[in-house]
Amino acid sequence: MDRQHTADGRRRWRQWTESEAREALAELGRSGESVARFARRKGVSAQRVHHWRKRIAEGGVPAFVAVPVAPRLAQIEIVSEAVTVRVREDLDLEHVGDLIEVVARRGRGC
Repeated sequence: MDRQHTADGRRRWRQWTESEAREALAELGRSGESVARFARRKGVSAQRVHHWRKRIAEGGVPAFVAVPVAPRLAQIEIVSEAVTVRVREDLDLEHVGDLIEVVARRGRGC
């Protein structure tokens, strides 16, 4: 049986892992039984057997795929009176210098 009990005594269905499903489907194939009869004997629903048959036929359970993510770049904050400029730390220093110069000129009213 694939049933478990919760802490309060209620029955709960336990899900199959992919390897358990593969074993059950191999057993079904060897048994020669219909899906309905096999499911009854195993104490599972026929829908579960059909679900796993389809899922495995489509390529199995989706696997975890690691996706590389670029490290988050820090920001530099330049504050001059009422103006705040935030730039990424990888910005070219010449451009940062030009920005500071423009902010400073505006602060002086030029």
